[in-house]
Amino acid sequence: MQLGEEQMESISVERLDHLGVVASVIKDVGIIEMIDARLGLHDQEEITAGEAVAGMILNGLGFSNRPLSLTPQFFANKPLDLLFRPGVCADLFNRFKLGRSLDEVHTYGCDLLLSELALVVCAHEGVEQRFNHLDTTSFSLTGDDIPDSDEHAIAITHGYSKDHRPDLKQAVLELMVSQDGGVPLLSKSWDGNTSDTQVFQERAQALMETLKHSPSPRYLVADSKLYHEDNAAHLQSLGFITRIPNTLKVVSQVIGQALEMDRWQRLDEQTRYQRLELCHFGIEQRWLVVHSEAAALRAEATLSKAQEREHEALQKQLFHLQAQRFEMPQLAQEALSVLSKKWTYHQVESSQLIEHKRYATKGRPTPDTPVKAITWQIQAQVRPDVERIRQAKQYKACFVLGTNIEVKQLSDAEVIAGYKGQAHAEGGFRFLKDPLFFVSSLFVKKPCRIQGLLMVMTLALLVYSVAQRRLRQALARQNETIPNQIHQPTNRPTLRWVFQVLEGIERVRVRIEGKVQELITGLNEVKIKILRLFGERVCQVYQLPSG
Repeated sequence: MQLGEEQMESISVERLDHLGVVASVIKDVGIIEMIDARLGLHDQEEITAGEAVAGMILNGLGFSNRPLSLTPQFFANKPLDLLFRPGVCADLFNRFKLGRSLDEVHTYGCDLLLSELALVVCAHEGVEQRFNHLDTTSFSLTGDDIPDSDEHAIAITHGYSKDHRPDLKQAVLELMVSQDGGVPLLSKSWDGNTSDTQVFQERAQALMETLKHSPSPRYLVADSKLYHEDNAAHLQSLGFITRIPNTLKVVSQVIGQALEMDRWQRLDEQTRYQRLELCHFGIEQRWLVVHSEAAALRAEATLSKAQEREHEALQKQLFHLQAQRFEMPQLAQEALSVLSKKWTYHQVESSQLIEHKRYATKGRPTPDTPVKAITWQIQAQVRPDVERIRQAKQYKACFVLGTNIEVKQLSDAEVIAGYKGQAHAEGGFRFLKDPLFFVSSLFVKKPCRIQGLLMVMTLALLVYSVAQRRLRQALARQNETIPNQIHQPTNRPTLRWVFQVLEGIERVRVRIEGKVQELITGLNEVKIKILRLFGERVCQVYQLPSG
């Protein structure tokens, strides 16, 4: 349709992309209303604290790599009446409003707010909470923070950096997610120098009553940091699944016993296991020695590199050994023996002793020249220690899971599957630390606002997880697929990929003689199929029939 200049009064083009999906999920689960009900409304505010938080979520899930201080810029070309409500404009999301909203979140209680919202959302979505996966990570911060007068604020300080940036101060975030969809159930920010052991001890203690009085069984799943002697008293009262740390001597003994007995039970083509009943740390437990082909491949690659490093090191050691002279052959052999005992993956293949005579007179010696002394040089050839390497591969291909949950409640296979869901917590942290996510915008200086921002980031992960879970459920329910990155059909796409597919959708508004006409452009068959999978509310935003 071509319009003459005399007919056209104005035309605007606004980027919608995937933001309509995000905004619809936020509205559908009632995040804005729940936050406003807890933080309160103020007569003079043009947007509420709930809308400010929703704006931060949209900015973060916009993957624009734009700091929160530039949120007005992010919203400048977006259809805010669709994403929020009529009357909302980009300038209202200024840094003063966002900062005050973070203050209000902290005053109410960041951890409390997230857990209350998550409880309602999980009930709304029917998220199964049987397995609760716990983990921690650290977030590095640049610049100088302003010491907070609030005694309840975390301390931004140096600590063990999981980002491998020990030069930067940091905060620690604890996260617990469901195995069903990886939906965050709770989060808590900690001082930058807090250890995982301390976090897990306090969380185990806090969860004792919660999980005990749950109407349905709930189990705590975590990595090896959970299993500590100081935490045993709390673990005894919980149903837990954890990896037993390799630092415990008993682990190598148990793995060695399993390898020797060789009574493996096949779980699938890639995994086998053996069960052992024992009492450890005063807790009656079931330990599962798990052998996986994936771990075996990783072990082979790791050992191959370790062999190369050791070979380079021992070549230097042999060079220096061969430069030495010994008074007796036995001393030379002993020196080689001492050296070879330090090797893990190599052994001496052969050695030769070379005799060096020192004569009593100078010049070329004759057969009659008297010998003053004899010294000995040793040369050696090495080879890989095949048997030790084989044993090391077998050990490294195994890990031990421990649980105090009875077999009648969870089978061995369910315990292993439950632990494998720990990847959901790790995946949540990878998501939060994505450079395109708004983790790079930890620009705020006050620790209380950093705590608030970490909570908002976790809330964004909750929205993302719920949307991804909805999409995958819809695909499974309708027995449908969509193309993945290499144009192969999949029924378990990542929402991140779906967001990329939805790029290029715009709302065009044309005003002619006082009348406004709207048109959604940039849609194609795949985009329409995806949007319809999200349901009626999303279809309304994108002006699609929901049938």
